[in-house]
Amino acid sequence: MQVREIMTKDMVIANKDDTILDIAKMMRHHNIGCIPVVENGHKVLGVVTDRDIVMNMARFNFDPSNTFAKEIASDVVYKVKPDADVNQALALMKKQRVRRLPVIENDNLIGMVSLGDLAVYASNNVEIGDALIEISRPSKPENI
Repeated sequence: MQVREIMTKDMVIANKDDTILDIAKMMRHHNIGCIPVVENGHKVLGVVTDRDIVMNMARFNFDPSNTFAKEIASDVVYKVKPDADVNQALALMKKQRVRRLPVIENDNLIGMVSLGDLAVYASNNVEIGDALIEISRPSKPENI
């Protein structure tokens, strides 16, 4: 099965100049935890997750209404092509310890695929469970 068969096509995206407060409001409104940050409507510059927002606020004590997506979006974007096999996407998620991947075709964002998407559609749930374990390490709080 190819990624294009299970990816989410209707996505919420943020512009690099959107504030973190605006992104947090989009996440809450759409009940999502990850928003790709794009330039010119389709070129992915990074992603912002709900965890990114919390961890960066705690670390840098920034004002979310005066901090922009381009400032906290991930520098490295792990991505997948739509014709990739779902097992390739799963292997990349496991290796890079990420739960979501932008789907890119001709340098344009065309979808997102998540570990949840793979869990629903993949035939080998053992691999999904192994990936979730690997992605979630360490699962215990640090510095306690």
